[in-house]
Amino acid sequence: IVPPPFNIIFLFTNGLPLGLIWGMIFGYLEGRQSTEALGAGLSTSFIFASGFSRSTGAYIMQEWHVSEFWMPFVTCCIFILPLVLFLWILDQVPAPSSLDEQMRTKRTPMNKEARVNFIKSFFPGIVLFVVAYMLLTAYRDFRDNFSAEIWTSLHYTNSPQIFTITEVPVAIAVLIIMASIMFIKSNRVALVVNHLIILAGMIIIGWSTYLFEVGSLQAPIWMVLIGLGLYMGYVPFNSIFFERLLAAFRYTGTVGFVMYVADAFGYLGSVGVMFFKEFGFANLSWLSFFMKAGYATSIVGCLLTFGSLVYFIEKRKRWRYQSDPAANRGVLDTSL
Repeated sequence: IVPPPFNIIFLFTNGLPLGLIWGMIFGYLEGRQSTEALGAGLSTSFIFASGFSRSTGAYIMQEWHVSEFWMPFVTCCIFILPLVLFLWILDQVPAPSSLDEQMRTKRTPMNKEARVNFIKSFFPGIVLFVVAYMLLTAYRDFRDNFSAEIWTSLHYTNSPQIFTITEVPVAIAVLIIMASIMFIKSNRVALVVNHLIILAGMIIIGWSTYLFEVGSLQAPIWMVLIGLGLYMGYVPFNSIFFERLLAAFRYTGTVGFVMYVADAFGYLGSVGVMFFKEFGFANLSWLSFFMKAGYATSIVGCLLTFGSLVYFIEKRKRWRYQSDPAANRGVLDTSL
C-alpha cells in the first residue's frame, strides 16, 4: 500500500515480530534433556517452511496472478488457521521436570543485573559467536530472499517446486545431525561438538561453492550442499548451542536473552548485506555475489568459530578451577 521508497520501513516491522516470536516459542522447549530433539524439529521446520512457503508464494503469483507486493500477505493468510491450532497445542507442553533442571540447570528470566553479568562473564566468546552468526544470518537471508533470482541465473525458471525439492534433504539431514546431540550427556562435550558441527558447515559452504565454480557440481546439488552447510551452522546458534552453553557453565538464565542478542546483530547484518549489494555491487549478478558471499562466510566463519571453540575450552578450565573446592588446594580440572 505504501509507495517506495517509504515502504522500506516495513523491513523493520516485518523483522521485529519474527525475532520476538522465535524466542518465545523456544522458551517452551529449553532446559530439557530432549531440547536438542525438540530444537532440531523446530529448526528443521523453518528449513522446510522456507522452501515450502517460497513454492506457495511462486504458485500464488503464477496461478492466482497476485502481485509480488501482495503475495506475502496472501500466503500468510493461508497459514493463519494452522498457526492458531499449533500454537494452542504448544501451550499444552508441560514444564521441565526436576530431572531436566538437574541435567540442564533451572531456567529463570534474567533481570538487568543478570544480563549484564552474563555479557561480562563471556564477552570475548559472545563477540566471536555473534559475528559468526551475523555472517550466517546474512547469508541465509540473502539465499532465502533472492533464491528466485539465483535460480533464474542458474537457468531454472517456471519451477516453483525446485524450492521445496532442494530444501527437503537439507531438513532431514540437519534434523538427524542436531537431534543426535541429545545422546551426549556431558554438556561440556556437547558444547565442543556444536562448535565442530558449525565448523563443518562453514567448510561445506566454501568447498561446495568451489566445486560448483570449477564445474564439478550441478546447480541443484550445489544448492543442497550450500543449504546443508548453512543450516549446520545456523541451526545450532538458534537453539542447541546456547542451550548447552548455559548448561555447561551451570548458569541460571534463559536461552531467549542470548538468542535475542545474536538475532539483533544477525538481522542487522542481513539488512547491511542487502544495502551493500544494491549500492555497492549493483552491477554484479545475484549468482556471482552469492558465490563471493559464500567464500567470505566460509573463511571468516571458520576463523571466528575456531576462536570461539578455543575461548570456551579455556574458559571452562578457569571456570572449573574457580568453582571447584578442590581448586583451593591447587588441583586444576583440565577436562572438557
